[in-house]
Amino acid sequence: MLTRSRKLRTDLAVCTTDGALYSFMVGVGEMFFVPFALALGFSEVEAGLSFSVPFLIGAALQLVSPWGIELLRSPRRWVILCATVQSCSFVPLIIAAWVGSIPMHILLATLAVYWGTALGAGPAWTAWVGALVPSDIRPRYFGIRTRICQLATLGGLAAAGMLLWLGRAADAAHRDASGAIQQPINASGPWELLAFAGMFLLASLGRGVSTRYLWLQSEPPPGNWNQTTISPLHLPLRPLAGPERNLLLFMLLFQIALQVSTPFVGSYLIGHLHFSNTMYFVAVALMFACKSIASAAFGAMAATHGARRILVIGSVLLAVHGALMALPPTVWSIMLLMSAAGVAWAAYELATFLLLLDVSRPNDRTSLMTSYLFLNAGALLGGSLLGGWILRSMGSHENTYTILFLASSLARLTMLPLLRRVPEGRLGRKSGSAPLAAAAHEDGSLTWPGESGT
Repeated sequence: MLTRSRKLRTDLAVCTTDGALYSFMVGVGEMFFVPFALALGFSEVEAGLSFSVPFLIGAALQLVSPWGIELLRSPRRWVILCATVQSCSFVPLIIAAWVGSIPMHILLATLAVYWGTALGAGPAWTAWVGALVPSDIRPRYFGIRTRICQLATLGGLAAAGMLLWLGRAADAAHRDASGAIQQPINASGPWELLAFAGMFLLASLGRGVSTRYLWLQSEPPPGNWNQTTISPLHLPLRPLAGPERNLLLFMLLFQIALQVSTPFVGSYLIGHLHFSNTMYFVAVALMFACKSIASAAFGAMAATHGARRILVIGSVLLAVHGALMALPPTVWSIMLLMSAAGVAWAAYELATFLLLLDVSRPNDRTSLMTSYLFLNAGALLGGSLLGGWILRSMGSHENTYTILFLASSLARLTMLPLLRRVPEGRLGRKSGSAPLAAAAHEDGSLTWPGESGT
């Protein structure tokens, strides 16, 4: 018993370290893909496509995950393979930053590999960790782990911000020394591009080192991870055919409502409110800091009261938050709202994934998460296209973003009645019910790439 307990503590420790390193990669690398495209001289439309197109391609590529796991006969091996390829996917970006250019199709292909491996590892990681971590400690453990991972993301953001500031300062000093005045002030100089190269190098190293900690985690117990393989024709509709369909239906529809405004918060702060890069980083840092602090608290609450109650709290907060963003803005009100967004997302993300894995059948878990990721990518794109249509329709009207945030808030509120059909999780069931498994996602935030925002 002592040996088993020590082995579990080791697995939990290396799992947390892996999550922290992964999250650092997200903060220093993933969150700067679109700014990097702009720095290379691509248009705002092309920069936007550099996220949406590769993400959709990646969501399609990760549909092979169940067969990859079956071929390698281990979710652990599949996750390690995906992590290794993901670490290498930064190499073309580093070269592009060093050279100062990259063809658009190569950029899209590189980011598609990144997203494909990121999404492809998720279902396997969920099945793997779901078999390793005892169900009675998952809410508290993943709440604390998420807090650590959010702090690591914040550290990655800080490192990236410092490198970019140094790069821009070096470019400004070079322009002043050379007397060049013809370069636009917003143009990216060679030192700023080198800063991007340094950021992506750190991201690649972070993911590479995290792969080492994936190796150190134990194989899942025999028989605890066997997964049902579903036909490719039926896989995309898998979330609508199981006991978790009411939860997934709410998550997908709520995702559409969230994405009506979430992708445009950055352009609202920088383009509409004219936040400086420093103010923008402070706002994002506040969100991640509050998200980190709240995650552990909600983890403890979920362990006591069940994840469904946390889901209700997070969903209501997100619905109200959209309307509050439409109020007349000040610097302090925006900072307060970004902090509140971190708390709301902490509750929503923790609850949805604890509930999802709590009500799903263990042998269906990989196929379920694979198909959910595919549908979720479609929901994300659908919501963002709807928000983009609203912005284009309103043109340069001063109340454009007010209408956008109100429309998103109204859509979120409309989806809240669906919560009544969401089943209770393990801790929310009566004591006579059989306990079911719960787990989270490797990235530490308990959400899938592209979801989290304001």
